[in-house]
Amino acid sequence: MNKPMKMLGAALFILQSSLLVSCSDWDDHYDANTSLQASQQSSLWQNIHATEDLSQFASLLQQTGYDKVLDASQTFTVWAPVNGTFDYTSLSATDNDRLTREFIQNHIARNNYPASGVVDLPVYMLNEKLMNFSGSGSFSIQDIPVGRANIASLNGTVHTLEGRIPFMQNIYEALNTDDYALDSISDYFHSFDVKELNIQKSVAGPTLNGEITYLDSVFDEHNDLFQRYSSFIQREDSNYTMIIPTNEAWIKAKRAIWDMYQYGSFSFAETVDATAKGNKVTKVTLRDANQLRDSIVSMMLLRDLFYNNNIYDNKHLKQLQTGQTLRCDSLMSTTMAKVYSDDAARLFEQGHRVDKSNGAVWVTDSLRMRTWTSWNPEIVIEGELVTTQAAVFNGSLQSVNVSPATQNPDITGRLSNGRYLEVAPGSASSNPEIDFYLPGVRSTTYNIYAVFVPANIENASRPAQPNRMIVTMGYNGEKGDIQEVRFRNEADNTNYLVSDPTKIDTLFLGEFTFPIAYYGLSNDKQSYAPYIRFRSGVSSSLINDFDRTLRIDCLILRPKELDDFLKSNPGYKYDNGNY
Repeated sequence: MNKPMKMLGAALFILQSSLLVSCSDWDDHYDANTSLQASQQSSLWQNIHATEDLSQFASLLQQTGYDKVLDASQTFTVWAPVNGTFDYTSLSATDNDRLTREFIQNHIARNNYPASGVVDLPVYMLNEKLMNFSGSGSFSIQDIPVGRANIASLNGTVHTLEGRIPFMQNIYEALNTDDYALDSISDYFHSFDVKELNIQKSVAGPTLNGEITYLDSVFDEHNDLFQRYSSFIQREDSNYTMIIPTNEAWIKAKRAIWDMYQYGSFSFAETVDATAKGNKVTKVTLRDANQLRDSIVSMMLLRDLFYNNNIYDNKHLKQLQTGQTLRCDSLMSTTMAKVYSDDAARLFEQGHRVDKSNGAVWVTDSLRMRTWTSWNPEIVIEGELVTTQAAVFNGSLQSVNVSPATQNPDITGRLSNGRYLEVAPGSASSNPEIDFYLPGVRSTTYNIYAVFVPANIENASRPAQPNRMIVTMGYNGEKGDIQEVRFRNEADNTNYLVSDPTKIDTLFLGEFTFPIAYYGLSNDKQSYAPYIRFRSGVSSSLINDFDRTLRIDCLILRPKELDDFLKSNPGYKYDNGNY
């Protein structure tokens, strides 16, 4: 080959052009092989069909309709396994959709990939699997040797192979029932699948009865759960770990959290247009509470099963093998739930790792999550963040920042986020009042705390007095009726709770079991969201003994199960506020 033609060949190789290579180019490249010269006059399909030891591959192309695709004008490279090097009998009995994706499309790529010079190329096949095509003199793809290379055709190139290119599922494709009993999670996940024909990428065929047919139909597949969980497990260029529960594990976990998601069948008022004259209001009814419950529980079961292997300590998951113990500080799920050390290791105990093209799955007969690390977490409502939704009576609000450098060293404890909410009286004789709305509450038992800040948090010379308050909680009964409960001071059997001004005081309000869940409902609907109301209870006769101004760092709704665990495991680390 003369020097100008070598340069032209290199340019075509680098660009991987989808244009057909001219006959003269192929003549120069294959000037020593007259049989290959003749092949240039035929399509990919015609050359495959005419090659005796490709008859099994040709038969499968016809079975799936890819004989027509390879007979059309689009440019492809085909790596065709020769007869006897793959399981032809079982493949011919496979349904066409699976046969197409796992075998036919696994051996075909768009554009020309000639075997010439030194080759080391990543190649995306039609099923989007990434393969390595490499060699110098002799060539291979995914370590499968090429037999005869560069069978030039009108619309591309054929290389024969001495075996089948292995198909490796990605994590999304692993959500099936082929190898494990995964019906529950598979059926649920795939119920969100959407397939749409991509007209631009599909190969158009003849028009029949006024409608275009397609020789090669390319579909764009989408599933809303990818976005919901920030887990794009269908992408070949990603790297994830997914914990996959068997039917046994799914059903067991569903039973364990079912009672936490009891929804009430009732109507509530929703403001549709607050600017309309008279504030237009409509009634909205939760028509099927059980259907909502089943949907929410299923979504919660999936919520923290996905881990991006490329971030944080999740990188340890790349090497973790079946039977090994995970050793890391923590894992972060794709929904940003953090699971620490021992709890992280528990997730993979007795699980079985199966490698996939974009990571790995761990099939398990039991989801070993503690309920509070995912399904029923602690709820933290920061005081300084509720000003836009808090109902305030007879008072004024101020969000106050305190840095560690300015905090009074005599005050023990540390502010959450370094800020708190100050609710001051509207007049010298009034008691301020504020409502905190409670998002994400489950129908379960919580130990409820409020964290109060003393007046001298920044200035040691400022007098600090306790707060004396009436604390009330409003919620809905099972039929939607609004009910209230008042937290009592068990020490003196009164309705007044009193804070400790010598510290940042985590004050126990009481234990309460919500009859219905609010998680998944719009928490800006104040007509039905539960709330806690704080009202200063300082009469004029007590003004010298108590502080009317309320300084609230945060509210904590801690599942009783977690609270009991903390009492016997004081050093335990867990994620909070991820409701």
